[in-house]
Amino acid sequence: MQKTVQLSITQQIVLTLAVLLFFSLAVTFAGYMATGQTREKMTGFASDGAVASGVITKKYINTVGPGKTMVHWLDLTYTTADGASRAESVNVANTIHDRYIVGSPVQVTYVKSKPEYFYIPGTQPTERDVGISNVMFKYGAIASAVFLVGLLGFLFVGKGAARRQVNLRPRSN
Repeated sequence: MQKTVQLSITQQIVLTLAVLLFFSLAVTFAGYMATGQTREKMTGFASDGAVASGVITKKYINTVGPGKTMVHWLDLTYTTADGASRAESVNVANTIHDRYIVGSPVQVTYVKSKPEYFYIPGTQPTERDVGISNVMFKYGAIASAVFLVGLLGFLFVGKGAARRQVNLRPRSN
């Protein structure tokens, strides 16, 4: 039979705070990166944007997660102004997904210097997207600070309690 180790309440709290800190840091990082990329795309579309005619090549829906969330995708091809052929996929709202059939034309706006930055009507990045990413960053940073303070507090309290227990033991002569 395998021997199991039971964590103390303090150890369980420290472990929980460490895991929460890790996830809050991940949300903070993701929010920061998404904000920067969305702003970069918006700037690129405004200063270096081009429009091309594309064609929808495939439509599909993925179901993900325990609640079976439906994620709608469109695959499309388009040719850039310099003649490069591109095949891309874009996650879209169900209303946009329903708007197209395979083989239908679609207007594609892309950044000439970065043709992997593109959108079709209805999927263009907006200030709202930047705001959502900023909220992820802000609340992730706040949560990270709270979890870090809690973690450090429990680590110092735990060490202090361990010292007090050592000092309270009767001395043997």
